[in-house]
Amino acid sequence: MADFETIDEEFLRSRAALKWGPWGEDVISLSVADIDFPAPREIKEGVIRAVQEDRTPYGAYGGDSDVLEVVCEKLNRVNRIPATPDDVYMIPGTMLSIFLACYYALKPGDEAVICPAPVYPPFMENIENAQGVPVFNPLDFHNDLKLDLDDLKRRITPRTRLLMVSNPHNPSGRVFTREELEGIGQIAKENNLFVFSDELYEDMIFEGKHVSLASLDADLSERTLSAFGFSKAFGIAGFRIAYIVCRGKHMQELKKRLHGMIVHADTLAQAAAKAALTSGTPWLERLMAHLREMRDYAIERLSATPGVWCPVPQATPFLFPNLASFGMTSKEMTQHLEENARVIVQNGAEFGPPGEGHIRINFATAYPVLREAFDRIEKALVKIRQARL
Repeated sequence: MADFETIDEEFLRSRAALKWGPWGEDVISLSVADIDFPAPREIKEGVIRAVQEDRTPYGAYGGDSDVLEVVCEKLNRVNRIPATPDDVYMIPGTMLSIFLACYYALKPGDEAVICPAPVYPPFMENIENAQGVPVFNPLDFHNDLKLDLDDLKRRITPRTRLLMVSNPHNPSGRVFTREELEGIGQIAKENNLFVFSDELYEDMIFEGKHVSLASLDADLSERTLSAFGFSKAFGIAGFRIAYIVCRGKHMQELKKRLHGMIVHADTLAQAAAKAALTSGTPWLERLMAHLREMRDYAIERLSATPGVWCPVPQATPFLFPNLASFGMTSKEMTQHLEENARVIVQNGAEFGPPGEGHIRINFATAYPVLREAFDRIEKALVKIRQARL
């Protein structure tokens, strides 16, 4: 039985190199998008079976056949994307899919519209690495996190080549409705845009229903590169395994590029992915029940703190509160919390200009850790208020 009541801090400080590793023993990290719990036993057992099968020779470019079979079954049943093994490619993490979309779609000076912003920082980084120009379609934080499709239409210019979507949305936790996605899809088709759809957090939903953009019609399934993964919901970021799906001519061109980049994804990591899809659901349900409790507790604490406003996320393990009333930039606030609360959060401005004034908090930890972190944050914010009196 999974234990979500405690975390192993000694293990995390030694092995969670990005989230816990950089900080001292008195620091609590609510930053990088790792969960603080071990992966499901079923996934570990799946990897052990693969080791015993000696999956050491080169495999197929797109992925091992038994893995592609379960991935395609899931895509057809859950996502309603009519995928065959020819339409799917196993890759070493969703980060590669972001790079691939920009590398494929953009030439120097081309524009990529981010729908919506703020968004995961590698979206902007990879647009710029491809010498493209990021254009932001801001989420309306003052109107229930509404997606502004009229604004999106205005952002499209003759230089626009790529439309990048995050759903469920990182960092706000919005789950976009079918109607909103149909609006996005119509804009993409009217302007003949290639679409990248990051759906990494599809398994971490509290309210709403996840709809895959590529499921809406045949045209979108051919112009949309959809990315899915396992690292967040199943706590296996270290395995670096994900998959993309796209149909038709675009997928054929993307495969040519992938062949020259990675050969194929790690065979043991693919075994972990297969185990997650075939055996991981009971564990995931228990995790999500725990995360719902952590989300509700964190919202309660933030709502009781003067000067803090925080939308309730429908998905993801993130909160994205606005702390602009304290008179600090997002960067200054993260530094203040590190120095005065010994709590690490992420600078909202790193998610693009629409994220200024916010911080991102990862609540995928145990209750005692989260409670202590919020006790510290609350005291540090009170200190700012007192200094301004």
